[in-house]
Amino acid sequence: MKKQRMIKHALLLLAVTSFAVVSMSAQSAIGTVVTLTGYILNANSLTPVDASYALYDASGKKMGQSFRANAKDGYLVTGLQPGQKYTIKVEDPRFFKQEFAIDIPNTKKYAEISKDFVVRPLEAGKSVAVTPTPFDLKKTTLKVGTEEEIADVARLLVMNPGVTVELVCYPDDDGTAESAASLSMARGNALKAALIKAGVPDARVTVRTVRGTDPINPPPLRKGAKGKRYVGPTYLFITKV
Repeated sequence: MKKQRMIKHALLLLAVTSFAVVSMSAQSAIGTVVTLTGYILNANSLTPVDASYALYDASGKKMGQSFRANAKDGYLVTGLQPGQKYTIKVEDPRFFKQEFAIDIPNTKKYAEISKDFVVRPLEAGKSVAVTPTPFDLKKTTLKVGTEEEIADVARLLVMNPGVTVELVCYPDDDGTAESAASLSMARGNALKAALIKAGVPDARVTVRTVRGTDPINPPPLRKGAKGKRYVGPTYLFITKV
């Protein structure tokens, strides 16, 4: 009888020990999780939108199904593994296809990362502002330091091959119609050349010349502070989606 009790206790101890080992192994397999939070915002108004998106790992494999940001505030949250690279892709017909790279730091402790995602509405007849402006006052050549923003615009168009756009570059002041048209055409051609060089097909980009200042965002009536001079805005008008 005593021997049977000893065997029973030994088996129970073995079972508990085995359970503990399995639990520790499972915890190790799960590892530390880094929580990514943020908001998806409309580029034109910076208001939250419920855009659909998907998560991809470093190999390009889609992780699970597509998600949608919260309808009320555009909030998103997801758990990611430390030390890994991910890509969030906007996959919503209402918006341009866009990609956002996410690098998760290598950590053994729980962490949270906050990042907002600005998406651009995709609708024929609407415009996309090129900001900051790629030109200097009275100049028709692209200003130094705008290479990255031009590359971003080109990447946006390359990722959305069905989209065609019309470039509209407004002049900086209310001069003559002829001078405004000349500046507008020269700026548009310079920007188009840069986009083509970056990989956008020529046929997808046209230039529209304007003969006056921007009616939506006109020059200020009073001279601005030093170093804050008004430069005519540049837009991409979506002609086809």
